[in-house]
Amino acid sequence: MRNRLGPRFPHVHPAVPVALATAAVLVAGTGASAVTLRGDHSAARTRTAAAPAIKPLTHLTLPGAPAPASLPDGIATATVSTAKPVATVPRARHLVAPTLLVTSSRTLSSHQIKAINALSGVTRTQVESGGTARVAGHKAFVLGVDPASFRPWTPYLTATSQPLWQSVASGELTASFDMGHDAKLPLGQNVYVHAKRIASVRIGAFASVGMAGVDAVVSSARARALGIPLGTALLVSAPSADLLTLRAQVRAIVGRHGHASLLREMVIIRDSGEYLTRAQINVVLQAAASRVGVPYVWGATGPDAFDCSGLVMWSFARAGIRMPRVSQQQWFAGPHVPYSAARPGDLLFWHYDPTDPNNIDHVAIYAGNGMMLVAPHTGDHVKYVPVPLSNLAGVVRVDPSVAAQI
Repeated sequence: MRNRLGPRFPHVHPAVPVALATAAVLVAGTGASAVTLRGDHSAARTRTAAAPAIKPLTHLTLPGAPAPASLPDGIATATVSTAKPVATVPRARHLVAPTLLVTSSRTLSSHQIKAINALSGVTRTQVESGGTARVAGHKAFVLGVDPASFRPWTPYLTATSQPLWQSVASGELTASFDMGHDAKLPLGQNVYVHAKRIASVRIGAFASVGMAGVDAVVSSARARALGIPLGTALLVSAPSADLLTLRAQVRAIVGRHGHASLLREMVIIRDSGEYLTRAQINVVLQAAASRVGVPYVWGATGPDAFDCSGLVMWSFARAGIRMPRVSQQQWFAGPHVPYSAARPGDLLFWHYDPTDPNNIDHVAIYAGNGMMLVAPHTGDHVKYVPVPLSNLAGVVRVDPSVAAQI
């Protein structure tokens, strides 16, 4: 059932005229930064309200352990042995800059991995596990990792949190900052995680790992027990490589069963005529405006429910423009411009993760005159509101050709 806007926005209807400035603030469905580990959810503020500037955390703490939850009778469970104490996870000495996350529906062969390592500019790779699962009923992409070798690939605060990696090593799940808050996961409690097999897993932390599209992290042992096979994900570091060339080469190696996601920003030079046309902007804005009243649902891509990046992707698709799925990747969809120069059809982005001010948590379609359409958070719906400038990360002018490649 769709909610209706109150009298505060009397001029917004499902078919808003193009001349009316419209845009959409959207809450990211996946995370890309560090960690929030406390049991309260005060950081999940209303996105459309002006908020004080975030204060980065200086250390991380984990919630206390509750009594373990049990699964209903008759359900096959996945188990991770805890008979022996978990060994101390070695600390990261040097951080690694991730460039691509390669995922595949099939285990990557040694030949494919060797070929990727041989590409120009590639300095390091790391084999992990990756697959989709349901976490407390929410669809998520889960990465299964070796805590010791994976932690150097994450942002500083995440990499240096010893309690976090001990939590992962013990079989607990770390959810991204965005999934934890927007899907209202119960930090410190057990939830059902269902991949090929199901298990009751404790959520030990909210910790985004700097990788767009990764919703949760577990240990390789936990991933294997859930039925996510080893070798279905590969991290690639190539700091000096041309990103689009590297991505095309990797995709040629992994074939139709694989996917390569960009994990850092590109430098793009384009003529003004290569961006959105006036007709495309009109279609995007009218499409987003037509969803006013539709509920926010974390991970939803429409047409009857949306999260923030889902609304962007759906609205641009109506104009024939292919956009990446999550806000961290949409951040790469074109050059950045100052807010003072923002034009209708540009994308607005926000930081809300208190542990990493560089993380992208939220995205919007700007419509001009300081207004936007917004799918704010769980429990709210698409609406037409002024642009909040607190924690604004920046503005992106969408280049359709670049967006399609990302």
